[in-house]
Amino acid sequence: MIKFNLTYKNILLLIPIITLIIWFSFKKINNEPIIKEKINLNKYTNDNLDIVYKKYPKINDCIFVSIGSYRDDECPLTIKSLYDNADEPEKIFIGVCSQNKESNEECIDDNYKYKKQIRMKRLGYKDALGPQYARYMCSQLWRGEEYYLQIDSHLVFKKSWDTIIKNMYKKLPNKSVLTHYPPSKIDSDPSYTCSSHFENNFHIISEAKITNFDKPLITPYFSAGLMFIDSNFLYEIPYDPYLPYLFQGEEVLMAIRFYTNGWNLYNLSEPIATHNYERNDKPHFWSDHKHIDWRKIQNESHKRYYKIIKQGEEILPIFNKKIEKYGLGNIRTVEDFFKFSGIDFKNKKVESRCNKKYDIKTNIWIKK
Repeated sequence: MIKFNLTYKNILLLIPIITLIIWFSFKKINNEPIIKEKINLNKYTNDNLDIVYKKYPKINDCIFVSIGSYRDDECPLTIKSLYDNADEPEKIFIGVCSQNKESNEECIDDNYKYKKQIRMKRLGYKDALGPQYARYMCSQLWRGEEYYLQIDSHLVFKKSWDTIIKNMYKKLPNKSVLTHYPPSKIDSDPSYTCSSHFENNFHIISEAKITNFDKPLITPYFSAGLMFIDSNFLYEIPYDPYLPYLFQGEEVLMAIRFYTNGWNLYNLSEPIATHNYERNDKPHFWSDHKHIDWRKIQNESHKRYYKIIKQGEEILPIFNKKIEKYGLGNIRTVEDFFKFSGIDFKNKKVESRCNKKYDIKTNIWIKK
């Protein structure tokens, strides 16, 4: 029989050896990352999510409104204000992706006057995969309306908002997008999204200031909470279904996709709605989902969008799914975008455009 002399000194010597054995056992199996052993990624990269938008006949002068709602008790008020304050409510069609837990979180009731003009995609709140995914689900409810309005589910619209936004848009060149952060008060001047900062040296977070201007201003920044556009953009820049749990990063990714495909973003010169920014007492995804490892999946989405904007290469092969289809255009480069926006990705610095406006004829920023 072999005898072991397990003295205190010998035990200390064995600790690093045991640690290495455990580390190698769990780190990789067949060269696959740890995440592969713990989480089934196939549900997030399913081929069935890659849906091509149908070629619907254009429904002239009508607006499709995309609303992703996560347990939002203000959603009914948003929908009511859309119809009550429209000059032509019969031309407003809404697509809602609701992700609810309680019955009082439903966006409409069964007797709502305009129910036939509202299309619903209902998910349980535990099946929610973040705002990017909800907006993708909403886009599948579009049926050929000429205009596309993407909004948050806690906005209140002003009188004649539909006439105002359509008239504003018709004065812009082809391949234009109206987008901004709606103010918190309806009598406010419009917001100019003109700068940004790096959060944790990773995400680019845009910044806006309230100012006065009489016609839409070009901006480098996309605002996901309000976008108005010709619906044909869906065929050119389809929503990416393979970015589960993407929160921060959604806006800069869309800004770069639009830019490289030759679209220009404009801030509205007149607000059409107010936004409730005081929502600390409302249900939030990250509070509801503490029990699952969603942040690990989110990290893979971060890698995917970083690869798309050419700031990273390391990515799980399964998250390469259809990355070219949902990637950048070839009219302008991502390097052009960073120069245009004043974003220095290498040094994590941003040059503000807040005291300037972009001259589209000369393609330079000039002082306002």
